Amino acid sequence: HRVKHAQNATTEQLVGMATDAETELLGVLDAMGIPYEIFRHEPVKSVQEALDAEKTCGLDHIVGARTKNLFFTDKKKLKRWLFTASVDSKFELKKLGQVIRAQDLKFASDLTEVLRLEPGSVTPFGILNDGEMRVISVVDEAVLIAERALVHPMHNLATISVPAAGLLEFLAARGHEPIVVRFPGDGACELVSDPKAAADGAGAPAPVKAGKEAAWAPAGPSLTTRLEGLLLDDLMEAFKGGGLAQAGGDEAALKANLSRLIAPHLAGLRNAAYVSGFTAPLASVPKNPILDF
Repeated sequence: HRVKHAQNATTEQLVGMATDAETELLGVLDAMGIPYEIFRHEPVKSVQEALDAEKTCGLDHIVGARTKNLFFTDKKKLKRWLFTASVDSKFELKKLGQVIRAQDLKFASDLTEVLRLEPGSVTPFGILNDGEMRVISVVDEAVLIAERALVHPMHNLATISVPAAGLLEFLAARGHEPIVVRFPGDGACELVSDPKAAADGAGAPAPVKAGKEAAWAPAGPSLTTRLEGLLLDDLMEAFKGGGLAQAGGDEAALKANLSRLIAPHLAGLRNAAYVSGFTAPLASVPKNPILDF
């Protein structure tokens, strides 16, 4: 594991950055064998501040899903939802609420009471403090098909980078297998998977547009099909642009170029398999005999 510090942070500032909550979280990740990197920076309280802070600690060079994390409740304040989405995803509370079956979804005011997190520090890892199982995890599909997820490690003085599949494994191990939603970009919200519905015998949900009556049926290969299409598009561009030809006759260089091109897509496919119900330990997934993944 690696820890990187903001260039302008003083020693005194860095001493207090590794909070007890972060230490507990990292202990759990270590025990589960989930790799991570920590990037320490000045306190950030918004997505824009977090993006600005990336350049101070080297995080701007990391490929992964930047996230926004929000804590919601419903009209009667009976339930809580911890929502993690890509910063690039656009959504409407009303449509999200319809898809996850939350009446009049709104921001909750008891974040500290329920998850012992401070405002500006919301993170999917906050369920570590949900001993009473009061919170439902909801994750944007765009985060899960990325190679890595970038979130806070229980406070806003750092960002932790973890494999997206590792985040899913963590949530499932804590009894918070998430509802997965999709934002296709036209203002709609679709349901990708709902573990509670599956446990109740309803089966895997088909994509459902917000505002329409749910139609429960096997979801089909829509996610993996899109990922395969993206991989083929990238390969075609590489061949057309000569990106693969640059290796010449050097087999090792060609292998390295292919690895850089395909690795993010394979990570997305693995995560898609996990979302669809594949729950074998990550270490049991066989490596690619050619590319050594």
